[in-house]
Amino acid sequence: MRDSLTTRLRPQDRERGSVTIWMVTSAMAMILIVGLAVDLGGQVHAKQRAQDIAAEAARVGGQQLQAPDAIRGQRAVADPARAVAAARTYLAGTTDVTGQARVAGGDRVVVDTTNTYQTKFLSIIGIGALTVTGHAEAQITRAVAGAPR
Repeated sequence: MRDSLTTRLRPQDRERGSVTIWMVTSAMAMILIVGLAVDLGGQVHAKQRAQDIAAEAARVGGQQLQAPDAIRGQRAVADPARAVAAARTYLAGTTDVTGQARVAGGDRVVVDTTNTYQTKFLSIIGIGALTVTGHAEAQITRAVAGAPR
């Protein structure tokens, strides 16, 4: 039966359909590559956002000093309760990033954040979200004439 089918096809028709299979395979590969680029780029952006928000929250917390010592110019030490509250207030102002703040050693405000990127293409293969984290510390330093003291 195979011989009778081959003899009925013209020589130019024997390859018919092979380009279609190649095109479908190539198109799927290109969609996968573009999808990876889009979603990994989105993940990097989400990571940068989590990092930036952590840095800003730490900065805001680091501005909350124990007033009497700071006003007299004796030392710069964080007011732990106010520093953590200020950092948490900053974090609460963001809709997509969550985080925690703490004071370490009296002169550092530490903030850790978490963000989630909802995938656009990777959800096709079951990866619906990518979680990223950010971390920042603000060091409180007393400076006189531009030199740390």
